[in-house]
Amino acid sequence: MKKLLIALLSVGFLASCTDVLEDVEPSTSISFEAALGSPEAVEAIRASMYSKIRGSFDFTTEYFIGPAALADLTYHRPGSSRFQALNTANGTGGTTHIGSSGGFEIIQEANLLINGIAEGVLDQATLDQYQGEAYAIRAFVNHRMAKTYGYEPNTPEAASWNLSIVLRTKATLDIADAEPLPRSTIDETYALIKSDLQTAKSLLSGRNSDNGYITEAFVEGLLARVHLYASEYSAAVTAAEAAISKSGRSLVDTEDGVATMFKGKNPEALFELIVDPNTESIAGSNVNSGPVAYTSDQWVAQIPTNEHVSKYGAGDWRVAGWHNDCIAQQTVGATANGCETRNDLAVSITKFNGWKGNLAQDLTYMRIAEMYLILAEAAAKNANDPSAGLPYLQELRDARGAGAVPASATASMTAFEDFLLDERARELVIEGHRFFDLKRLGRDIPSGLGGIKMRKDSYRILAPYPLTTQNVNPLLVQNPGYATAD
Repeated sequence: MKKLLIALLSVGFLASCTDVLEDVEPSTSISFEAALGSPEAVEAIRASMYSKIRGSFDFTTEYFIGPAALADLTYHRPGSSRFQALNTANGTGGTTHIGSSGGFEIIQEANLLINGIAEGVLDQATLDQYQGEAYAIRAFVNHRMAKTYGYEPNTPEAASWNLSIVLRTKATLDIADAEPLPRSTIDETYALIKSDLQTAKSLLSGRNSDNGYITEAFVEGLLARVHLYASEYSAAVTAAEAAISKSGRSLVDTEDGVATMFKGKNPEALFELIVDPNTESIAGSNVNSGPVAYTSDQWVAQIPTNEHVSKYGAGDWRVAGWHNDCIAQQTVGATANGCETRNDLAVSITKFNGWKGNLAQDLTYMRIAEMYLILAEAAAKNANDPSAGLPYLQELRDARGAGAVPASATASMTAFEDFLLDERARELVIEGHRFFDLKRLGRDIPSGLGGIKMRKDSYRILAPYPLTTQNVNPLLVQNPGYATAD
């Protein structure tokens, strides 16, 4: 909470990811009153909300790559140690997990926009837009944290351990506001997330033209994702269909289109955070901490495993389109290759390729392709019949040149889920899903080098809260199996 207060007291550092801060005066030390009562400073807080996503390691590099590294899709290149602790799930400080607690600083800005803007400061349309964006971002961040620290609703694990995350719905304007709060239950957490998204959908109705900001279509996509995690399959189908329809976007369906879709503005993006490489760094440093440096250039630290590359069939356009010679991409680092020790093709993943220069590019947080995968899974599970999900899955594979879904994949619901998991790995690698997909479906977490990294019933499936976090919040209950602050 002290960090949040210090951050807010220095509103001048709220670096913009757009041009909305150009005329904000004064440039430093904006008071709380000005921050909540001035149109220019409200713009600054809105820009800060987006900027804090871009500047957070938890919500950029670790958001995208961490779930692949903690599961079985990427492993550290020999000579590189970045995310090695996630690869082994055992760092120097004990069990290592995906970070997401940095989301509270993003939520602070969202809460300011939701309940801190003085009456009459903005016209109603602008107020609706900014608050709709804030509700959606609060839901987006809370869902990531809920997946990290708690189980999913309607699962056997949730019945035995029902604590999720601390929910903060008010901005911290003073130390007195930074009161300790207990963790909410899983049901309470998901109820707030879904409520926030429904509110955002209403406030952003019809706003779909600029996917560099939160749109109504992205909110529908988030609803689809959240309903899928909550095993609410009919609602997931409805929301995914709405996301596709409202976005006006479609699957890229040519070989050249698939190969180039991550090398410029992504034509499938529902939300793509814009980055100016000349003035903005991702996670603090594009060349040291950004996702390009971790995967395809600079360090080429996390490279695909054989477990990943073996999932693609012959002729799949995603293989050549989204992978490239590992060391040919590398500009700095070890002279020894080592890539061939991780996958037989000796390739890296080039979804993050620095197309804007300086190892930077815009950050795609959701694509249309994910909606087709949600539709395939949710429709099949809602009907308890693989054939109900097959058309959506086949449409995606047709757009990728991947061929027909094999008959074996529709022999049973278990076979269909197995194939869908592999399809999600093929399509969504290093887009933030793999570990959480395995976790929500109650699967063991395999190692990228063979064997099992974590059993599905291991306490390590949930991330531990750091002792430092417990020390500042005596009401925070640690997850089972980990040391407490007492």
